[in-house]
Amino acid sequence: MTNNSDMKIEDLAKQNHDELRGQDVTFNGYLIKKAEEPLEDGYNYPFIDNDMNGVLVKSKSPLNELQTGKWFDVKGKIDTTNHLELHVASNKDVRKSEDQSDSPSLSRRFSSSVKSVVDGDTLHLQKPVLGATKVRLVSIDTPETNYQGDSQGYYAEEATRVLKDLLKEGDKVDISVGDDPFDQYGRLLAIVIEKKENINKELIAKGMAVPYFIYPNLENFEEYGKTVVKAKECGKGLWNPDRPIDELPYEFRFNKRGGPNKFVGNYQTKEYVEPEKWESVAIENRVFFLKENHAKQAGYSKKTQDDSTC
Repeated sequence: MTNNSDMKIEDLAKQNHDELRGQDVTFNGYLIKKAEEPLEDGYNYPFIDNDMNGVLVKSKSPLNELQTGKWFDVKGKIDTTNHLELHVASNKDVRKSEDQSDSPSLSRRFSSSVKSVVDGDTLHLQKPVLGATKVRLVSIDTPETNYQGDSQGYYAEEATRVLKDLLKEGDKVDISVGDDPFDQYGRLLAIVIEKKENINKELIAKGMAVPYFIYPNLENFEEYGKTVVKAKECGKGLWNPDRPIDELPYEFRFNKRGGPNKFVGNYQTKEYVEPEKWESVAIENRVFFLKENHAKQAGYSKKTQDDSTC
């Protein structure tokens, strides 16, 4: 294969990774999600073809020319250090395709197997799903093992241990994605199912995770809410009255960042509050919104000052 070769995403997915490494290629793909915020190693942009083959495009700087839900011709260098990625240098390497054919019919369920567990709510897959091998368990949150260099200690290690007990290397799993399969960082979000067991829910039941629903991914909301209430009543894990966790995982993160930044809705009353009033909504009813207009689009109304908890 010569440099600057045109390749299909399907061929990239099937090609021997050792042979691809370092090659300059151009492909045509459909952008599922435009990353709004960077991860530590840059911005993630997941592309797929009509058959759900995928490749993850990475860039050190934001690719402002990209638009979610459009087809693009993308040029970059293949990197296979961790898994198949295409590294793009700048906006000059992405061009909107002249042919904007229909959007792919996005599948919701995929089969893969476990490669390794990263922490309590993150794992690596052997076989990529939508171009990604790293999965963030959707709608749950476990204590941080390493966030900006800090750990939540005992419960962070416990959550990781429990997930490793639930998912062993080589275990076959189903990966179920929602309406928005990637988050604002371009990370794959999914329910992980092993032998018909919802692993996300099981972590809540064991007291190792809390519900963390970010609109529009609200599947299993009421079920997870009932599960966390039961875990609290039984004093499991994070809710152990003799060893309660100091901060919920998302509380730990936003305190490190300088304060909460997501609006919080009440799933039952369909009202929302400012980020700093997040605790006024019971944990089993919390819906997080990245932006205030998302709450309004979802049919939530702002709770008035007179109704707010003092």
